[in-house]
Amino acid sequence: MDCIRSDSESVSLDPDAIELDFREVQKLDLANASLSELENGAGKFRGRFLAGLDLPLCERFEAWRTYHSTLTLSQRSGILRALAERLRETDPERAEYFRMMSSGLGTEIESHDTAVPRATGRHQAAGCPYESAPESDERPKAPALHFCRADDGVRIAYSVAGSGLPILRSAHWMSHLQYEWESPVWRHWITALSERTSLIRYDQRGNGLSDWDVPDMAFDRMVHDLERVVDAAGLGRFALLGVSQSCPISIEYAVRHPEKVRCLILYGGFAKGWRMRGDPHSIASHEAMTTLIREGWGQDNPAFRRMFTELLIPGAQESDARSLDDLQRRTVSPENAARLHEAFGRTDVEDRLAQVTVPTLVAHVRRDAMVPFSCGLEIAAGIPGARFLELDSENHILAQDEPAFDEFVREVLSFVEDPRQAAPLPRV
Repeated sequence: MDCIRSDSESVSLDPDAIELDFREVQKLDLANASLSELENGAGKFRGRFLAGLDLPLCERFEAWRTYHSTLTLSQRSGILRALAERLRETDPERAEYFRMMSSGLGTEIESHDTAVPRATGRHQAAGCPYESAPESDERPKAPALHFCRADDGVRIAYSVAGSGLPILRSAHWMSHLQYEWESPVWRHWITALSERTSLIRYDQRGNGLSDWDVPDMAFDRMVHDLERVVDAAGLGRFALLGVSQSCPISIEYAVRHPEKVRCLILYGGFAKGWRMRGDPHSIASHEAMTTLIREGWGQDNPAFRRMFTELLIPGAQESDARSLDDLQRRTVSPENAARLHEAFGRTDVEDRLAQVTVPTLVAHVRRDAMVPFSCGLEIAAGIPGARFLELDSENHILAQDEPAFDEFVREVLSFVEDPRQAAPLPRV
C-alpha cells in the first residue's frame, strides 16, 4: 500500500500505511533494550530517510530532510554497534557482521548527501540557485558527525577535524558542520585551524544540523549546550575559541570551568549585547534588523542580502557574497535567526570579565561594522592579563586572501601551543 497519494490537484498522506514510526525508533534505549528490540529496530531501516523526496526549490525542507537523513544513519549505526556488543560473547560471527555494518555506515554518514549543494554563482533556468558540488580529491572531506543531547532533550550536532592540541570553537549562529566545508566564507577558517590542531565544532541549537524546533534559546541554555559537547567529545583541557556571538558564551564557560580551559581566544566579540549597551540609535537599528531578518532571511531578496553582506563581509568578492546568501538559507530558519538575534542582544557578561583566570587572547578588526571595535577593547581591558590583537580589516568574517586572516591564524596557533610564553601583543 502506498502511503503517499497524489492526483492532479492534491497530495495526501495515509498514516495507516506507514510502517516505521520514526520517533519511536529515536526513543530506543540502546543500553537497556533487549536483543529482540535491537534486532527489530535494525530491521526497520530500509533505505535513506525520505529517499527520492528531495525538493531542491524548498530550502527549509531540504535542510530538515538533510538533518534527519544524517540522523537516521547515525541511529542505525548505533543500533548495529549495540547488537555487536550484545552478541560479542554468545554469537561472535553475527557480532562481527553487525560491527562491520556499523563501521561501513560510519563512513556513509561522513560522505552521503549531508555534504549539501553549494552555490553555483548563477540562477539556473528552473529557479534553483544550487547544483551538486563536484567531487574533488583536493577538497578536504567533512568529518563524521556525532550527536549528543542537551539536558532539555535538544539534539546537538558536533564534529572533530584534524589532530593535535584540541581547539573547541564555541557555536555561533549561521553555522552548518557539513556545509561550512563547501562555503568560501568559512572553509579557510576550518582548514587553517585543523591543519595543526584537533578542531571541535558544533552547531548551536536552532542552527545547521542541530535541532531547529527548540523551545528555549536563553543564554544559560547555550552555555549548557557547550558543556554537553565537552562531555560528549571526552575533552580534557582545551583551547576555547569564541567567534562573534559565541564570545560571551565562551567567557561564561571559562569562568565556570577554568580547569577545562587551557586558553581562551575571543574574536570579533562583545561582553554586552546590542540591547544592553544603552545606545538608543543602535537599539533602534537592531530592532529594525530583527524585523528584516524575520521577513527577508534566506529569501531571494538582493536588498536584504546586500545589507547583511555589507555588515559581515563588506570587502567580499561577489562569489563570497552569494555564498553568504546560500549560508543563510541552509543554516537557520527566519524565525530562529530573529530569536537568536534578540537573545544575543540581551546578553551581558561584563561582570564576569574580571573573573576570567585563564590566558586570554582578544582579537578584533579595526573597522568592524557588525560588532564595534570598542567592544573588543572592553573585553581585553576587563580580563586580567588579556592580550589584544588589532587586525587591519573591515570584514567581520575574515576572508581567505587578506593579510589579516594569515596574521590571525598565526597568532592563534602560536597562542594555543604556548599560551603563557607567546610574545606579548600590542595593547591599544
